[in-house]
Amino acid sequence: MINYVVLSLGEMLREGYDVNLIQESFKKFSCRRETDLENFLVNKAIIYENTDFGKTYLMVDSDLLRHNIFSIAAYFTIAHTAVDISGLSQKKKRAALGNYPGRDGLNFVSSYLIGQLGRNDTYTSQHLTGKQILDECYHTISLAAKVVGGRLLVLECRECMFKNFYEKHGFKKLYDELSSEKLYTLFKKINFNEYWVK
Repeated sequence: MINYVVLSLGEMLREGYDVNLIQESFKKFSCRRETDLENFLVNKAIIYENTDFGKTYLMVDSDLLRHNIFSIAAYFTIAHTAVDISGLSQKKKRAALGNYPGRDGLNFVSSYLIGQLGRNDTYTSQHLTGKQILDECYHTISLAAKVVGGRLLVLECRECMFKNFYEKHGFKKLYDELSSEKLYTLFKKINFNEYWVK
């Protein structure tokens, strides 16, 4: 296991970190299985941050950081979204929302979104587990949930990631069919209270 620190991209930008140096570190992030993760970090993360469309958090190798080497071991991007539940059966709505007030009459519901989540190919699950990355993501979302509430978490992923990772961590398919981008929308109800304190 590596030692790491979680850094907010937004705070780094506000504190005047050199954008060019940040971009250079982004270009060193490699994820060959999901090149969308590479593309987002290089081409969209700063734009999303500056427009408040999504917030990105970098899990940086703190041992290397002590030697002035900025190595992103993993990262995640979170946002808020409205989920279309108009086509769900009452049973599926119950599964996703529990006792949410007015649940059966809702067409949309507010949710936390994991827009991006991935580990750099330089690091293996021996260095940093998927559970650790998810737990950091949950902790960060819990800070918002403490202020505004909410328990529903959604994300989109390919079938292989659902089977190989997300299903093992309690996520379920919200819709049975794939989106036009060949992605499944997954959901998980989570009590963020347990993630408030680290």
